[in-house]
Amino acid sequence: MSDTQISTSSTSGIILHNTLHIDPTKIDEYLKHLRPAWKAVCAEPECDFFEVSTNPQEPGVYRFTEGWNASLEWLITIQANKEYYKPYLAATEPLYIKPRVLEVFNRESDWSYRKPTAQ
Repeated sequence: MSDTQISTSSTSGIILHNTLHIDPTKIDEYLKHLRPAWKAVCAEPECDFFEVSTNPQEPGVYRFTEGWNASLEWLITIQANKEYYKPYLAATEPLYIKPRVLEVFNRESDWSYRKPTAQ
């Protein structure tokens, strides 16, 4: 974690909400390209979780919820420039039917809970 800048404010990292609108006829193609990028992001030591969800009322609408144990500056300068994003974005951006929406939230350290996973 040599490049990591852990947040020292009242927060404990960042939550990213990324909403994508994919052409519903291209979902299989989209998911084929998402899988390797998702695996690479999940393997990052600063990534606490990365959930992909879909909107049951709107086929092709995906929401990514990512929890990061890092600062926003680190996400912008280090994480966002990882090489594995390039082929993913090149292959998937043409499948968007609307611009993606990225929202950034601070994680509040006193208001976070995750159940322990069963071993």
